[in-house]
Amino acid sequence: MKNQDMATPCPNCQGFVRQIEIEEHVLFKGVEVAYTATLQQCAECGLELADIEEAAVMQERLADAYRKIVGLLGSEDIRRLRQEKGLSQQALADALEVGVASIKRWETGVVQSKSMDTLLRSFLLDNQCSEHTGNREFSIPRIRLVLEAFADHLKRPLLKKDDRMLYAAKYLWYADMAAFRDLGRGMTGATYAALPMGPQLNNYRDLVDEILKADMTSASPLSKAETALIAAVARTFPTNKGVYDASHREAIWLRCATGALIPYSHAVDLTEMPTCKDLS
Repeated sequence: MKNQDMATPCPNCQGFVRQIEIEEHVLFKGVEVAYTATLQQCAECGLELADIEEAAVMQERLADAYRKIVGLLGSEDIRRLRQEKGLSQQALADALEVGVASIKRWETGVVQSKSMDTLLRSFLLDNQCSEHTGNREFSIPRIRLVLEAFADHLKRPLLKKDDRMLYAAKYLWYADMAAFRDLGRGMTGATYAALPMGPQLNNYRDLVDEILKADMTSASPLSKAETALIAAVARTFPTNKGVYDASHREAIWLRCATGALIPYSHAVDLTEMPTCKDLS
């Protein structure tokens, strides 16, 4: 505890209120969190007070302590990375296709969802030409656009609420990897992990709801080449079992450690999906 010299009268007794710093331990979103709280305390009656500014600081410290524990970008991380890229809050909001109010909240103590953290990291941390994003910025609306295109060709929906993405992720993976191999860039900017269930959209559990409610009209439209490639993937793997089994035969999944990201640069070694040239 650190006392400050400045003191004011206590509104509850005849004592004096001084600014102190104490270590707080609270349960936040089901996680035990420790953070430093700055507030006013009466030395006589123990009354604790905090003005609006102090309360805001404590909320941000609490949120950031929680974010550090669960592996999310903190308020200062987001502000610093945004400024390093020379972006205003509005410019970052436009790039991520979210409201500027969301950026302001994330930079002042409101905890972002895991899916939004993935979106922030993809834009603020990953190089645009990263081998894990396929030379494209991550776009949830574009993921939905690609899945809807697959649904049209396959005549069945690929994604539903609480979906485990056992099959949808495989179609997405083939579309992204084949597009990178044949067209020079992926379709969605998504990252994929090598899991026991096969190639899987990274953080898929947190992304399903975001994909389902995404506005496809905000995504850049599919090019003719991308549309043709999606059709080719759908023809190559007309059934869920077919795409699932094929992905499990791919060496670029088999040689990755469990949980590791699958580099787009390995797409050249795809064996189950013919190239555009072979399909023409």
